[in-house]
Amino acid sequence: MPAAVPAWLSVAGPSASVALGLAILIAGAAWRSGSLRTSGALAASAVGAIALRAGWPWGGFLICWFAWATLGSRLGRARKEQRTAGVVEKGAQRDAVQVLANGGVFAIAAAVALFRGDPASQAALWGTAALAAAGADTLGTEIGTWIGGTPRSVRNWRQVPTGTSGAVSAAGSAATVVSALVLTAIAVAIGLVPAARWWIVAVAAVFGAIVDTVAGALVQQRRWCPSCETATEQARHSCGTDTRHRGGWRWLGNDEVNFVCTASAALLAWLTAGASA
Repeated sequence: MPAAVPAWLSVAGPSASVALGLAILIAGAAWRSGSLRTSGALAASAVGAIALRAGWPWGGFLICWFAWATLGSRLGRARKEQRTAGVVEKGAQRDAVQVLANGGVFAIAAAVALFRGDPASQAALWGTAALAAAGADTLGTEIGTWIGGTPRSVRNWRQVPTGTSGAVSAAGSAATVVSALVLTAIAVAIGLVPAARWWIVAVAAVFGAIVDTVAGALVQQRRWCPSCETATEQARHSCGTDTRHRGGWRWLGNDEVNFVCTASAALLAWLTAGASA
């Protein structure tokens, strides 16, 4: 028999106009605080409106996720910026591409649940897994950058500059798992995911983060600054020099890898949920 659904979960979310208004207010606050660029705020408004319209648990989980990710980005910000200067392509302010790479699959899941009129549908499992994977990857990166030692690339296990995609550290790996569990617990607590199926979301979230790391190491484009003689993800290095392509697929950047992370988590959750039904 299917798990009992909390009564409040079956209540539809706010009207479309209210959902959009709330999403704009929240995204606007994030924009004013410096967490989102203008394009990111617009994209977040759209994702938030869809989630809220699908139901309060959907919107609540998205808000909790964003707060969790924002907390991670602000911990030790000065130290992280110093350690990753000249390596990462984008800073802490998320643009529209970053928002959709992390939250696009979740928004699709919310839209599916809304269309079916069933906020507790299987879409909640794979949608939550996708967003939890994005959160796990984000916190793993943030904590690893903040307090981790020199990371090692999973491609060749050599030490690489802090902030390099596809690299891991003990602190970052632990934070990834803890973050996946925390976000899963939140989803269960607010009624978005049945308690009996928490493990599907948690396992899929960690899996997505691992896929992100492996893809970042093996196929994400790698660049080289001939002036500083250093590896980077920047098309134009912080020193002002145009960088050269040095490996990986030219079209695959960090944002695309983040989307692969969420999509792979969603796929595993969907397959596992179907097999265990």
